This record gives sequence, C-alpha cells and structure tokens, in this order.
Amino acid sequence: MSAAALVLTVTLSPAAALAAGPADACAGAEEEIRAVARALAGGRWEEAERRLQPLAQSHAACADVLIGRARLLARRGALVAAREALEKAVQLDPGNAEARYQLGIWLFRAHRYPEAAGQFEQAAALRAGDARALDYLALCREALGQPERAEQAYREALQVGEGPGFDPLLDYNYGRFLLKQDRLAESRTYLDRAVRRLPERRGPHYERAKLHVALKDYAAARADAERALSLRDPSGLVLDLQVYYLLATVYARLGETDLARKYAELSRTTAIPGQAGDPR
Repeated sequence: MSAAALVLTVTLSPAAALAAGPADACAGAEEEIRAVARALAGGRWEEAERRLQPLAQSHAACADVLIGRARLLARRGALVAAREALEKAVQLDPGNAEARYQLGIWLFRAHRYPEAAGQFEQAAALRAGDARALDYLALCREALGQPERAEQAYREALQVGEGPGFDPLLDYNYGRFLLKQDRLAESRTYLDRAVRRLPERRGPHYERAKLHVALKDYAAARADAERALSLRDPSGLVLDLQVYYLLATVYARLGETDLARKYAELSRTTAIPGQAGDPR
C-alpha cells in the first residue's frame, strides 16, 4: 500500500470531536487499539496496518488511532503526513501522553529541539514514571546547550527504575553525557551498566572505548572499539567512520603503527552517509 493511502482524514471537525470527548472518540475500539499497540511494539507492521485500516474509518477522530497511523506513515517515509496525524491527535486529545511523546520524537528527529522539549515535558507530566520521555527531554536540553537542565531530566529518569516506563538506553545516554562533562568515574558506572544491558549495541561499547582512552587504558579501549566495529548500527547513531577514527587513535597509542595507519586511512576515505538516526 502506498504511503499516500495511509493519510487519515478526520471525519469530525475538531470542535465536534472535542465536544464528544477523547474517550467517546475511541469508544468500542479499546481492545483493537491495544492489539495495534502490541503489534507496533513487536514490529509486526503488517498486522498493525491490517488492524488499523477499519479503525481509520470507524474511529477516525480517536487520538490513539491517529498515533498508530502516524507511526506507520513515518516508517514508510511519509514524514509530513505523520507529523500532521500526530498534531491532530494532540489537538483532539491534549491530555494524551503518548500523542505528545510521539510528536516529540518526530520533532526531535527533525532537530526542532525547543518544540520537542515542550512535548516531552508535557508527556512526562501527564504520564508519571515515563523515563523515555525524560531521557528524550534530557537529549533535547543537551542539544540546546542546557547541561544543568539536561542532568536534572536524566536524574529524574533514573529515579523511575525498571518499572513500566523503564528506558534501556538511559544508562548509555547519561554515561555519554557524563563523559562529555569529563566526569570520568561517574561515566564509567553508567557505561559499564549500559554495556551489560545492551551487549549487542554499538553505542555503549564505542562510548566506553572513548572513556578508556580518556583514562589512558588503551588495552581496554581496544577491546571495546573492536567490539563496536564488529556490531552493526542500522540507526546510524555511531558510524563506521567514527569507529575507524577511534581505532586509529587507540592503535597509535599502543604502538601498533600498521593498524593505526590502516584505520587512519579508512577514516580519511570513508564517505559520511546520510543523516544519523536517534537513540531509539
């Protein structure tokens, strides 16, 4: 199905939908909406699409239906239509934390950090214990040059623990933040934990290798950097080019000149791909 076919038309006017109330707009579809959410969470895109098609007709003004459609639209590359669906969801149901969270993600990926931060702030206020929204809020504040406010959000997210709102990338993001702040001992605590949590993700190994370089533990840096290179990163968060440059530095410090030369050459000749993704 084409991306254009996924665009939703809300059959009720915004005023009529708001008068009916967000709950009324979704009435009778709650179980199917939960099934859609499970399919999306599990990456079962075709199932989600199949279940959403009738809901798009019968419950077009339901914010949860709009959220699901927006996620499918974004996956297909119809980014403007995805944003419009999320904006409509927020307009119809301003108290819907997931609508604000998903709109925040869209804005974050578009580098519209002030707007994204506002959506994540509201999502976190509406849905207590949402470490994901707080983690994204911290990332936005970092991008806006607000390290103290970023740390405040990271600290709030860490207080959530491993409940329903747990964010497996939080240790990685906070450890990376602390490394940039040159708080090496603190950074190690979180990056060690990130590597244990996410042993098959490139990012934690790469950041911990950088930490080991800062600590002048080049053997440990080599192990982590080589492990990072062996792992694919489809999101593009940590590029091969970045790992090559790091390995060139590590091998030079270890006196392994041939390997240092090899990776220095790769870091010079490897093209930079398209725009990198985000931590999720």
